[in-house]
Amino acid sequence: MKMKDTTIIQISDIHLTPAGEKPSFNQQLDPYDKLHLVFADVKKFKKKPEFIALTGDLIHEGKKDDYVRLRKFLREKEQELGAPIFVLLGNHDRTKAFYEGFMEQKPKSKYYYKVSINGKDNYFLDTTFGDIEQGYLDKEQLDWLSENLKKEPERPALIFMHHPIAGASLKHMRFSVLQNGSKLLQICKKGNVKGFFSGHIHFPTTYLTEGILNGVADSTAYHIDCQEKHQHYVRDASGYNVITLSDKNEIGIENRYLYWGQKIIKKIDIEQTDFIDLKSLR
Repeated sequence: MKMKDTTIIQISDIHLTPAGEKPSFNQQLDPYDKLHLVFADVKKFKKKPEFIALTGDLIHEGKKDDYVRLRKFLREKEQELGAPIFVLLGNHDRTKAFYEGFMEQKPKSKYYYKVSINGKDNYFLDTTFGDIEQGYLDKEQLDWLSENLKKEPERPALIFMHHPIAGASLKHMRFSVLQNGSKLLQICKKGNVKGFFSGHIHFPTTYLTEGILNGVADSTAYHIDCQEKHQHYVRDASGYNVITLSDKNEIGIENRYLYWGQKIIKKIDIEQTDFIDLKSLR
């Protein structure tokens, strides 16, 4: 039987405001309201998505109760849409609070896992490195990924993570992205990785790294214009990605915008833009 095209929804950097605090980065609109816009848009789709992936920065430095609220919200959306929702952590998430509130489990140091659906493996990685901005994949995760890819070297695989690998359109962002992306790319040669899907940088972009598609989603909370090397500009905005996989394992990405604020709500000064030595930050 011929396989049909499948759709995956990628939502990233929702930055929900912790209880009693103001929205991060001077947002003028409540990030929960903007997230509602996204799910309302997805609900209009005639075809149900295979799954929905939230690629990190779920709560902006929240506590256990904030993750309890998020878990309830997402379970309601799963029921409405009839599709599973998978999450991973970003640098503004707090791992202990996430495990206690969202997972209702004893905290672990990292949160990563694999989900196999319709003949492909979906890997959800944890690129957080303490509470700093930069991303890093530890040896334990890399070894785990390597072993899994070697078991099914021909099986199509997708990798979801918060921090993107450095690429052509991220020349001003190397200080902030995945710092050991070269190690990840080396390991991916052992399998049939079709794409990396990430967020973190708050603008959408698509590029190739060693023949693998990289799809970076914008934030549902605020967009950051990083065209200028040493100063970035923040606007209220809300967008997400629609990933389509064909029956021939071809991949396409649509960036969907639901709101775009014209006013600059914050300016960010950037000193240096190259990779950093994470060993110096331990």
